[in-house]
Amino acid sequence: MLLRVAGALTQLSCGACLLIGTIGMVLVEQNRTGGVVPAAGWLVAAMAGLVFGGLIYRGGLVSMLIAAAIDAGFGIVLVTFEHDSLRRLLAILPASDVAAIGDALHVAGVAVLGAAAVCLVALPQGIRYARWFRDAAATRSAMSTARGFPPPPVPVRSSAYIIPAEDRPAARRRLFLVLGGVAIAVGAGFGVMVSSSGEGAAPAAAQHPAITPVESGARSEPRLDASGVVADASAPGAVEDAREAGSGGAAGTTVNPIRTVGDLILARRAAVAHADRKALAGILAAGAFGFGIDADEIAEGRDAVTAQLARDLGDPPAGGFTLESRSLAIGEDRGHAWIAEQLDIAAVGRVPRSFAITELAAVIDGTWQIVALHWATPVDDATAEDLAAQGRLPVPRAIPDRQDGAGELDQAMRAAFANRAAFAEARSERGDAFNYGSGGERVRGGAAIKRIFGRLRVQLRIHDGARIVAGSTWDRSQRTAPWIGWAALNVDFTAKSPAGNDVTQTFRVLAIAIKEARGWKIVQTQWSNGGPVH
Repeated sequence: MLLRVAGALTQLSCGACLLIGTIGMVLVEQNRTGGVVPAAGWLVAAMAGLVFGGLIYRGGLVSMLIAAAIDAGFGIVLVTFEHDSLRRLLAILPASDVAAIGDALHVAGVAVLGAAAVCLVALPQGIRYARWFRDAAATRSAMSTARGFPPPPVPVRSSAYIIPAEDRPAARRRLFLVLGGVAIAVGAGFGVMVSSSGEGAAPAAAQHPAITPVESGARSEPRLDASGVVADASAPGAVEDAREAGSGGAAGTTVNPIRTVGDLILARRAAVAHADRKALAGILAAGAFGFGIDADEIAEGRDAVTAQLARDLGDPPAGGFTLESRSLAIGEDRGHAWIAEQLDIAAVGRVPRSFAITELAAVIDGTWQIVALHWATPVDDATAEDLAAQGRLPVPRAIPDRQDGAGELDQAMRAAFANRAAFAEARSERGDAFNYGSGGERVRGGAAIKRIFGRLRVQLRIHDGARIVAGSTWDRSQRTAPWIGWAALNVDFTAKSPAGNDVTQTFRVLAIAIKEARGWKIVQTQWSNGGPVH
């Protein structure tokens, strides 16, 4: 009975590994990541495991040891498979899905190791059975002619089952071929389906986690449509509201204040559609801070950030840009909101552009305004790593050390970016926390972000200075006890390249933190490569 269990587990395990290997082969070819030879070796080993799993039923020391070795090899590889390598293979999937698949592979590896253990436990029985099997085969001719064959207590009906001459290897080979063919066909189909599903999506970075696309809640955005698309960029009502807010703010009288986060997003989209400086200024706080899309773009103050946004957008066409919101996530707490959006901008006769945007917004003097923002152009990880290895990746402009409003926040942010473990520990576990990666990847939920950073084999450190501002600078109610703030930093991110070398990229990071019971915790980050990237 134990032999049957060991054989069945080995064949099931190797069939599953054959399926995994086939998917891996498709992804290696699709992404040009890794090598074909290891994937091919995996497939050959899986087919061999199917064969030796079938031979376990007949016992024997050699076949059982080979089957156990194959199982153990697969199990060890699955359990120790690096998260970074998995992200490179599954670059088209969100980081949260990659983490879930990594967990599944780990569980599968433990199960395969269990199959190897069963094979080893069954060894004594297999050896005894094989010896008895050979003895029965050797004496079959004499026994078949002897008076009273078979000798009791062996019944006639079982003699044909246990004698090797009655085994049908051709039928068993056909079974192996069928199992292998089904696994290869299913694996190839699944791999093609997964790889093709990423067409048209922004490439995911292999190292840098990010926000799951989530439609914003109706509570905060009653005026946002379900698709998040502004098909006609003119949106005259929203544009005029934003213009009035901008001009009114300059004159000291605000017209049509922005009452909800949703209205703020609509006003920002309308202002962006026309690259309207007055409308952009109308939604920015007086002391707003902003990262632009290029490595040397840092601005502070409403006028400077407005000019930077207008420069990044360029001159709009006569009818304005056409905007499409591809993802939107919002977290909100006590009159403050952290927003992340992927906004595609197009115009007839121009190359479409995609912007990764994060913002911290607050209700100031009765109207929602943007306090800090980060605009970036996503750069896929493979391109960024190659440029960094060649020394051709633009180095972000240095950030001078300065903190306003909260020494505790300053200390917490510097400690959080001192290393990877500290960063993972500094993440809030709120469900509306998120992280936006340099390649456009999106991860939502503090638990998922902590899990992903906990597994990454990278090093973090602050590259130069840090600009850190607490909520007391814009919110009078926080003057004595600030509970929210932001930090802008350049962070060195060192990871192993596929060739095994250390590659360092310096990312611009805008982090938003709130004060929880256990201290200051980060609820939002965006990592970006400064352009232009050629």
